[in-house]
Amino acid sequence: MSSNEIRRLFGKLVLVGRAAADHVLHWSTWRRRRQAEAKAAHYRKRLEVTKGNEPP
Repeated sequence: MSSNEIRRLFGKLVLVGRAAADHVLHWSTWRRRRQAEAKAAHYRKRLEVTKGNEPP
């Protein structure tokens, strides 16, 4: 987690109520999971392109 994300989450959690805090934490977890999925898909795609260029 980056320092900017930690700072943002801390600010949101301190300044909002409990229900909103749950939403912020859920959103952060979803965002981090989506970033990991996108990164994995990117690497898979790059690997497919690399394998397609190998000589027979």
